Amino acid sequence: MPKAWATRLIMAREINAISNCTEILQAPPHSLTPSGALAALQELSIYTNAESCPMCASAIRFSAFKEYIFGTSIPFLTDHGACWSQITLSSYNIFQQSVLLGTSTQFVGNILGNETDPMFAWQFDESAPCPSSCVRTNIDATPTCVPTKVT
Repeated sequence: MPKAWATRLIMAREINAISNCTEILQAPPHSLTPSGALAALQELSIYTNAESCPMCASAIRFSAFKEYIFGTSIPFLTDHGACWSQITLSSYNIFQQSVLLGTSTQFVGNILGNETDPMFAWQFDESAPCPSSCVRTNIDATPTCVPTKVT
C-alpha cells in the first residue's frame, strides 16, 4: 500500500475529502496550481452526514469551501450516547471565530437531520429502532443491528 494511502486510513473523513479534492484539482486534466486549487474550492460545497469535529470544521474553513452542509449535530450524537470521544465545540463556533481568514464559508447545519439522525441513533441507543432493512441482535454480548436476509 502506498504511504499516502496508509496515511489516509487514519485521517478524518473531511480531511481525507479535502486532500482527495485538492489532488484531483492539481492532476490532469485540471492541472491547477496549489493556489488555483484553493481558489477552486471556493466554488465547491462539502457535505457531511454529521457535524464535523472542531479539527475538521477548522480544516473546512481553512480550505475556504463555498458551503459546509451537514445533517446530524454534535449535540444529537452526544445526547444519544455516541461512544467515541468528542469535543463538544460546535462547528458554528469554529466558523464564528474564523472571521480573520479572509474568506467565507456558508454554514448550513441540520439539513435532512430527520433522515440522518436515525442512522446514527440506532448505533448508540439500544432503544432506537434499527434501519428498515435491519434487525437488532446481540453479537458478542453487544446489541447491534444486522441486515435482514434478502429473499
